Amino acid sequence: MKVFGGSARLLGLVWTVFAASAYASTITVNNFSFETLPGGGLPNSCGTNCLYSVANIPGWTVVGTDAGQLQPGPPTNTNYFNSVPDGITVAYTNDGSISQTVAPVVQLGATYTLTVAVGVRKDTPDPGNEALVINGNSYFATGTLPTPGNWATFTSTYVGLAADVGSPITIQLASPSGQGDFDNVQLNFAPAPAPEPSSGVLLGLGAVALFGIVRRKRA
Repeated sequence: MKVFGGSARLLGLVWTVFAASAYASTITVNNFSFETLPGGGLPNSCGTNCLYSVANIPGWTVVGTDAGQLQPGPPTNTNYFNSVPDGITVAYTNDGSISQTVAPVVQLGATYTLTVAVGVRKDTPDPGNEALVINGNSYFATGTLPTPGNWATFTSTYVGLAADVGSPITIQLASPSGQGDFDNVQLNFAPAPAPEPSSGVLLGLGAVALFGIVRRKRA
């Protein structure tokens, strides 16, 4: 019983080492919650305790002439939103896009998961669209639309393809019309799973463990 127990413990340790190579981590997204404001701040009023800018967003690339950051004002002002998912500031775009290319590039078999808080204004019910753009292809996020004034998490998942290895990874938030509102942009990464050790390898390791235990008993 001791022999088999020792072998099992060793095999469990070996399998743990193999499995440990598959872990999830977070890829840095600059100004992910849009709390870093442009140099001029938010100079425009949209009502009581409501401010916005029409300017470049720090850490992001803006395409279009009407995009920026918005502090809609909850809890004292709920004309547009009932709450803000993270902090007090969100990003918006009208008929344009906001994008950011992150530092890592595509790895074969790795899984990239984008999550974005998507808002629907009470007066402008346009959720926009969110995507990972890789090698010219867009992988759009999906989710269940919130009711006007609220937010929901939309998710896009992409697994690294051989044709895309080494390609940049771009997060794109866009609105073809009306106003898209976004917050709390997160990108997670999990490397390709390590291959399971073959039965021959496991049997060999078991034999080594058994031999070591028998030698200790004879000593």
